[in-house]
Parts: sequence; structure tokens; C-alpha cells
Amino acid sequence: MFLDVCEDLDRRGVIGRFSTFLEHTKPVAGDERVSSFNGLFHWAVPQGKEIAAGCQIGRFAILTHAYWRDGGPELNNVNIMAVAHGETKEQVMAHKAAIDKHLIDSGIGFTYTNVYWGSRAEIKPSEISPVAYREWARGVGLK
Repeated sequence: MFLDVCEDLDRRGVIGRFSTFLEHTKPVAGDERVSSFNGLFHWAVPQGKEIAAGCQIGRFAILTHAYWRDGGPELNNVNIMAVAHGETKEQVMAHKAAIDKHLIDSGIGFTYTNVYWGSRAEIKPSEISPVAYREWARGVGLK
């Protein structure tokens, strides 16, 4: 059913990508939690080294995903971000330290790094068709 709805929306050209909200700390079967600490890692690696850095940090199993985004001066020029989930803050930070050391040892390095913590990771749809949005907006009384 879910897949049918997604395929129908894609066929109609309403969405370019489908995402969902992920609540990593919500209890699952047996009151276990998926993870307790979720960190968004940021690095400012030298320009031209973004792909090499992504290839290196992608080796670390604690990461669920990593991406290249240019954060600009207001974010200390970070350009590589990655998400990690762990049971303790210490565990997540130990992995972060290992990734930092690996970036340095591999000759890539970085000029800035940071971790942003969250109790819930939210991924929102970001590629809604502008035509479909305008039709929807008109239908609900927005102009």
C-alpha cells in the first residue's frame, strides 16, 4: 500500500523525492530505543578535498549518511556533514575522534569541526513539484 502511494505520486510528477520523519529515540518492541544520542558532525575540509573526505568518513559504520553541503562563513565554512547514532554520548564522541584522526592521517585534514546534538532526526520532503504546490495552495485558499 505505502509503495503503491509513493509510485502513484511519482508517476503524477508530484514529488521528486519521498522522505519521512525518523524518531530514533522512540521506543520500539520491548521498550528498547533505536539509539539514545544522535550527532550531526560538521567538518570544513580544504576545497577540492570534499569527495576524498566523504570517501574516507564513509568507512565508519557508526554513520548512517554523509553529504557535501557548503555551509558558508556563518557555519565556519563547513562543507562535509554526517549523521551518527549511538547508545552513549561518549561512544559517539569516540567515533568522532577516530574520524577526525583518520582525516588528518589521510592527509585531508580540516580547519573546523563541530557536533550538533539532537534527540530526534527529522528528514522532510524537499522536492515537491512547484506546479503541484501551486495547485494545492490555490485549493486551500493561499495565493
